[in-house]
This record gives sequence, C-alpha cells and structure tokens, in this order.
Amino acid sequence: MFRLSLRNVWARKGRLMLTALAIIAGTAFLSGVFVFSDTIRGSFDTLFANAYAKTDAYVRSSNKIEGDFGNTIRDGIPDTLVGTVRAVPGVKYATGDVTGFARLSTTSGKEIGTSGPPAFGSVYTGSPTSPWSLSEGNPPNGPNEVVIDKHSAKLGSLHTGDQVKVTTAVGVETVTVVGIARFAGSDTTGGATWALFDLPTAQKYVTGKPGQVDAIIVGGDGTMSQQQLADRVETAIGQPDVEVLTGKQIIAENQTAVERGLSFVKLFLTIFALISLFVGSFIIFNVFSISAAQRQKENALLRAIGASRSQVTRSLFAEALVVGVGGSLLGFVGGVGLALGIMKLLTAGGFGPGTSSLVIQPNAFVITVVVGIVVTLLCAIVPALRAGRVSPLAAMRDMEVDRTDLSRGRVITGIAFLVGAAAAIAGGLAGTTWLLGLGTVGLFISLIALGPLVAGPVARLLTGPLRRMRGVVGAVAGRNASRNPKRIALTAGALGVGLALLVGVATLGSSAKSSIRDAIGAQFVGDYTVSTTDSGFGGLPTSLADKLGELPEVSNATGLGGTLINVLGSDSKPHAKLVLVLNPASAQGTIALPFVSGGWQQLEDNGLLVSKSTAESQHYVVGSTVDVSFLDGTTKVVTVRGVFDSRGFGNYIVDRNLFKGTPNQVFDRQILVTRKPGVSDAAATAAITAVADGYPTAKVETRSEFIDAQSSQVDTFLNFVYALLGMSIFIAVLGIVITLLLSVYERRRELGLMRAVGATRSQIRGSVRWEAVITAVIGAVMGVGLGLALGWIVVRALRDQGLSTFAVPTMSIVVFTV
Repeated sequence: MFRLSLRNVWARKGRLMLTALAIIAGTAFLSGVFVFSDTIRGSFDTLFANAYAKTDAYVRSSNKIEGDFGNTIRDGIPDTLVGTVRAVPGVKYATGDVTGFARLSTTSGKEIGTSGPPAFGSVYTGSPTSPWSLSEGNPPNGPNEVVIDKHSAKLGSLHTGDQVKVTTAVGVETVTVVGIARFAGSDTTGGATWALFDLPTAQKYVTGKPGQVDAIIVGGDGTMSQQQLADRVETAIGQPDVEVLTGKQIIAENQTAVERGLSFVKLFLTIFALISLFVGSFIIFNVFSISAAQRQKENALLRAIGASRSQVTRSLFAEALVVGVGGSLLGFVGGVGLALGIMKLLTAGGFGPGTSSLVIQPNAFVITVVVGIVVTLLCAIVPALRAGRVSPLAAMRDMEVDRTDLSRGRVITGIAFLVGAAAAIAGGLAGTTWLLGLGTVGLFISLIALGPLVAGPVARLLTGPLRRMRGVVGAVAGRNASRNPKRIALTAGALGVGLALLVGVATLGSSAKSSIRDAIGAQFVGDYTVSTTDSGFGGLPTSLADKLGELPEVSNATGLGGTLINVLGSDSKPHAKLVLVLNPASAQGTIALPFVSGGWQQLEDNGLLVSKSTAESQHYVVGSTVDVSFLDGTTKVVTVRGVFDSRGFGNYIVDRNLFKGTPNQVFDRQILVTRKPGVSDAAATAAITAVADGYPTAKVETRSEFIDAQSSQVDTFLNFVYALLGMSIFIAVLGIVITLLLSVYERRRELGLMRAVGATRSQIRGSVRWEAVITAVIGAVMGVGLGLALGWIVVRALRDQGLSTFAVPTMSIVVFTV
C-alpha cells in the first residue's frame, strides 16, 4: 500500500503541486522570519565583536535606571578617572567615551538620515581600542570640527571641508567635516548617523556635562588576562558606584541587548507566519477532502479486492506525508530567498547592519519542516478517515452527494462554540483579560463549524440575481456553488479569516485615530506646535521652548519632554517610571488637563501630578509624599499636587526644575504654543517659524495640522500589519484557485456533457468565474462581520487605555472587500 501511495502521488503531480502550494507559502513566511532575525542578530553580533575586539576592560558607572522595555539610562563618571586607569600597571590604552543624541543636518537645514534609526554623537580618539577608523581626512580637533560616518556622508553627499549643523541637547552648532570614518569595518551601524568630536567638544555638545564621561575604554599590554586587568583597574579606582567589565562581558552584554530587542520582533512576525499557516490549513484540508472524494471509486475497488480500512487511511496519510515534506522543504528554500531579498533591500537603503550574509541556523530548518509536516498531517486526518470508511459497494456509484451542511451535530457544535465565545468575551470585558483570547478562538471555530450552513443558502440566494444577469451561466455557477456548501464554506472561510483580521486591525486603527483626535482636540487649547522629527531618541533642546516663550507674539510656550526616574511603590521597592517633564506655569495656557483634584497651580519644583489610575493603585491623594531617586542615586521626597483623568499624558507629570543639579538629560518632544490675544495668525506663524528655523529638527504645525499628524501616525503601523496579513490573503485567494482547479477536474464528465448539448467554451469559463465570485462574496460577508466583531472587542477591552471611540473604517472595508 505504501508503494501504491507513492505511485499515486507521482501519477498526480499536478494535484501534488496544488496541495503543496499552500504549504510552501505558509512555511516560506515562517522560515523567512527565522532566517531574517537570525541574520540580523548574527550581523550585529559580529559588529559588536569587531568593535570591541581590542577592548580588554570597560569602565562605567553602576548607577542606572532601566525601563520596562529595555530603555536604560546610565550615569556618567568623572573624566579624571581616565588618568587613574591609564596609570594602572598592565594598561596600555585608556580613553574616555561619551555617547548621546546628535542629529546631523546640512547648512541649508536638510536633515541627514531618517527618523527611524537613531542619531548619535560620540568621540573619535584614534586609539586602537576604538571601533572607529578614518577612511579619509583627519581626526577632529576643537569645537569647530567633526568626523562623520561614511553612511551619513553618502546620505548627505558630504565631503571633507563641508560644513554641517549638529543639533544636540544644548543647542545647534555649525561645524566643519574634517574626516569620514567607518565603524568596525562597516559603513553603517544599522542606518544610524554619527557625529564624532574630540572628547572636550563631545562633553560640551553631546551630553552637556564637562568633566564627565560615559565610559573608559581600556586596552591592555598583553601581560595579563582581561579579568585580571579588570580586577586591577577596579581596585585602583576604588569607588563603589563604578564597575569594570571585561571586553568579553561588554561584547556579550551588547549582543544580549540586541537579541532581547529582536525577540519581540521575531515573536511578532512569527504570529503572522502562523496566521498564514492557519489560513493555509483550510486549503490543505479542502484539497485532501476533494482528493478523497475524487478517488472514492478507486478506494472502493481497493476495499473490494481486500484492502482494509486502515490500509486505505494510511495510504492517504502517506501521500500527506510526502506532500508535507516536499512542501516544507520548498517553503524553507523560499523563506531563505525571502530573507535574502529583504536583507538586500535594507542594505541598499542603508538600514542593514552592514552585511547581508545570511545566517541559517539548524533550528530554523527543523522548526519550519516539522511545523509544515504536522500542519499537513493534521489537515489530512478527517479526509483520510473518510477515505477508509468507503464501502466496497461505492465502486458502483457515479458520484456522492455531500450533505454536511445539514448535519445536526455541526449545528449543535457551531452554536455551542458561538455561545461559549460570547460568554468568554463578556467575561473578558468584565475584567478577566485572558478570556478574550479564548472567546476570539471560539468565534473562529464557530465560523468554521457554521460556515456550510450559511454558504448553501447564500449561494442559492445569489443564484436568482446571477440567472437574471448572466442567464444559464449564472444559474450553473450558483448551483455548482450551492451543491457542495462545505467545500465552498472552507474555501470562503480561508478568505474570511484573512479579511476578518484586516477589518479588525482597520477598525482598531480607525478607533485609535478617532480617539486621538478627540483627546487632543479637547486637551490641547494652544494654536501651534513645534515638534521634532526624531522619534524615540533625542529631541529638541529645551532652550527652544524658552526662546519661543519670550516672543512678543506668544503668550505661552510649553515644552513636553520625558525621562526615567525611580519611584518608590506601595511595595516599598523602587520602580522605573517614565515621567512627563514640563513648565507648569506655561502649561496652564496650552493644556486643558481634566483634574480630579489639585491642578497646575499647585505643581512646584518638588511636586508631582499623577493619573487617576495610578492614584487608585498606589493609594495617592493630594498631599501624599513619594520618594523618588535620580540617575546618580540621589533621592528626593516629592508631594502629590494633583490627580488628572487622562491617558494621553502618561501617569506622572513633574516640573522641569525637579531635575536641576541631576545628571538626567531632558529633551522636549513637542512644544505647545499659544499666541497672544490680538496677534494675527500670520504674524504669530512668521515669528515662531523664524525662531524654529534655527533648529533643523524642529517642525512648526498649526493646531489642526498637529492633530492630523498625531492621528496619522497610526497609519504607519497599520500599513505594516496590512503588509504582513497580505500573505494570508494571498494564500486564501490561492485556495480559491486550487479548489476551482480541482473542482473542474472533478467535473470533467459533466463539463463534457454541457459542451455536447451546446454550451460554449466562454459559457463554461463564465460559470467557473462566477462560482469564484460567489465564493469570494461568502468569504467577504463572513470576514467583514467577524472583523467588525473583533475590532469592537479590542476597542472595548482597551477603553481604559484611552480608546474612547469605536469608529467603523467604511472606506477600508469597501477596499478590502473589493
């Protein structure tokens, strides 16, 4: 029987490839995720290993504040320690290093680089321990000279002798490019831009902390091991808040940080790959079901000549195994090609880590092949069991009538899962969050179970209009669709699942945009904003808000920034919290924050405003005292001066003056501006723009433009998700093609009879096309309905996080449906 199974596979190569297509598409996505993430991680691992190849010890402060998402800030150390370290026996090189935000721009104000990768400022030393090496020009010397990375030079078409502007925490400086450098033999570090100064200039511009360095990079003379040298340096320094790592430890730390950052991206992409496989499983199941039906007479003959049920079942399983293995292998190869293409695109755009050599780990191959085989075998279980149950007398039948849509068990199962899903969702919305996931799964299962019950009546309902539109062609198409509702439902279900996810994401995005517009419109009472084009790292110097506030055309200018501090929680443990930093005196005229108690007037240097949810969880009231600590470990006692009811401003708001005398570096992300009464819009805009033009990263917007820009940020994320879900839609549409191809093969005798009684080729083709349309319409109806339900569930679940509005994305639904 096994040899017979292999012969059947080889004899039906077309059907084999059709079945394998869905497996290939799904596993290609999965293997592409693994190979791409492993390649990125391997490239950065190599980059850091090369960068610290000649570093034997790394000196830094042990004072740090680490946020929830790996966003860590660390204190500096006195630069006098450089001399102390250099004098340690066994040390050959010791150089101070600082790193911070520094955005390069041309003298005309055009930014170099994009808002995605960060813009760094650092030190060029020329030491053998430094990862930087000049490819042309000279090292920087003095406050008017800078060395830039080769990637930035290409982006800005810059050469030695050209002038550039550098925006840092302390302001904007115009400097001359005296050299172009490479990092550890690479032109780029993942698309980031670099401005490299001598140490005193970097301390002045990049960190604004003369007399301090972020780290001391140490190279030994080879007389002792890295650990021995590190121990000796640590003993020589003798300060408890200074730690010394070996070169191997700093390499491993950076590599671990990259791996931790990539793990979320890998998980995120893997989820979409598994969604594609889930959609593909509908198609695989359908193909095996059709295959079993088409071979009913053949299986009956096998039973008649002595084959047992288990032998017939195992025969189909053997075919499924061959298809699963072949499809998974081809899918893995396709994923390698997909990852290579993405890497080439990233490298060409300057966003790659500097190399596009693929890293293919054995676990990527094993997981991809195993998942592909398991999914294929699972999808073949029911068709294989049905094939084994075929009676020998079925060899005398010409066809089989599928009445699965009339099954009482299917109705009971579908309704049970639907009721259970509704109950779970209700429980999830009431507070038990994990029930939401359970309810969503129940909705999908009920869609699969009840699909045939809906597909048959809908197909018959569409037959009438199609007959009037297309005559006999429409009638044939409608009857073909309605006579096998299970097959149509599964094919349409695959499309429905993909469409449901698209509609659900679009509904979430539309609701988020609407909620953002409502919240900003209600709370921002200013007239203009000045925003930074840098996202996530750096920002605008706080001096810009002060200059705008001094304009005669402006009544208030409030800079909004953020930094991390440690807050002592109700559990008596310090917790890193991101606080919003502003000037409360000017905030009153630009932000209408809804206060439950207290207000802007009470917020002073040692005050704190907290959100309502934080006040409830930590039992804060106006007048409560809270212990906070800063980057250097110093502590202060602050007093709660107000409780506000808004999620748009975080959970903690403090006065900018709270950070005077601390090493915490504060940038402004946005500056909210209100013009003085009686000043015309044109005059205010001209005055604000004139000041902002001196800051290349500053962008002036009106109130309406700012609200539009904030809500449109959701579109970037939505487009990325749509692109990932596109693979699911592709597989679903591929499933319609595969199902109809096999359906045509199954109806060869019927189609021949139709041609014999006068049907033309175009009529036959038309009937198949309209059957595809019916399938798509059923999938669209199921997908849109389920997608809107999913969107509503998510929006309701996130209402406490600021999603106050449920908005239906009508245009997106129309586009997706078409």
